[in-house]
This record gives sequence, structure tokens and C-alpha cells, in this order.
Amino acid sequence: MKSIIKNKNLMLIFSHHISLALGLYYYGFNIYYAIVVFFASMMWAKWVGSDVMHYYFAHGKYKDNIKSYFYTFLTLCTALGSPLSFSASHRQHHKYSDTELDPHSPHVIGWARVYFLMWEPQRINPRLISDFVKSKFQKYVHKHWYKIHLVIVLLLALIDPRLVCFILSPFIMYSFHNASAINVLSHLDGESKNVPLMRFFAWWSWNHGDHHNYKP
Repeated sequence: MKSIIKNKNLMLIFSHHISLALGLYYYGFNIYYAIVVFFASMMWAKWVGSDVMHYYFAHGKYKDNIKSYFYTFLTLCTALGSPLSFSASHRQHHKYSDTELDPHSPHVIGWARVYFLMWEPQRINPRLISDFVKSKFQKYVHKHWYKIHLVIVLLLALIDPRLVCFILSPFIMYSFHNASAINVLSHLDGESKNVPLMRFFAWWSWNHGDHHNYKP
């Protein structure tokens, strides 16, 4: 099975940047709302990006249950792909960190390709994602995640376009830039390291080097 972050991800994320810009153009800018949205986006990135996608899915053992289904929905709101694809790439990254088998090592493929999700296609060892492959639900989500995300956007827009422009889009943008910055800065020299500067924007992931070196 190949795991690759395709251009669909980048296209969706770029669209959400445009969504925020259009929202500001049509509805205007309010500094108080902007502060609230910024910190809400930070907490979203911590909860969904780190706690759910990273630890629960990528570093956990997947099981079909109500909690997993709910977390899958949250993951689909990020425009970063399915839990299966994210977990496959992340587990491959940990197993072969900063080698040619690492899907997103800036030392190997360059920082720009890592930052903008133009990762290397890799053949993932099925054993790395055997827990996901056993789930018909996750395989279905993996196949249709892009369509499901568009449905989520459409439903929110029908309720109120501002839900997309000022809530969903900023959440996605913050998660994207935070994760990309960590992936680049923490592996830029060809080995995992902590990035103290990032503690102000992502106190949960600035110690990326410690995370790689931790042996449970």
C-alpha cells in the first residue's frame, strides 16, 4: 500500500486560505474576534492535531468504537487526509526517520516539499497499519475522505458561511502551518531535535526531538 500526501490536501488547504480572505473581505475584520479565533485555533491544533491524530491514531492501536468514529470525523475536518493515511505516514516517519524511507524528511527531499505536503510516495509495510486495515470503516473513510470533507464544508456554509470562513478555515490553516513548521524545523539537519522557538505557538510539540527519542 502506498502512502502519499497528494495534491488534494494542498488544494483543500489553499482553498481554506482563500475562504478566510474572502470572509475578511465580505464581513470585515474585528480584532477581538480575531484574538478569540487565534487561540481557539491553537487549542484545536493541540486537541485534534496532537491528541487525536498524533497520539490516539498514529501512536495508538486502532479499534472501531464510538470514540474512534467521533475522532475520525474531527480528523476529516482538518483537510489533512484520513486517519489511515496520516497514521501510515507518521509510523513510517518514526520507523525510518530522516532516511530515504522517511516520507517527509526535509534533509532528504527539501524543506519546501515537506512544508507544502509534496511528500515522497512510499510503500508502507502493511504491518505498520494492520490495525487500520482490519477496519472496513477506516478503509471506506480513506477512500472517500476528500468527498466527506467537501460535504462538511457545504453543510456549514449552508448554515452560515461564516462558520467556514472564520472557524473551520482558521482551524485548518493553523493546524497545517504548525505541523509543517514542526516537520521542517525539527528535522532540517537530518536528525530529530527540539525547536524551543515553537513553544510559543505549539507548546505540545516543540520538544519533537524528545518525542522521537522516547522509548516506552
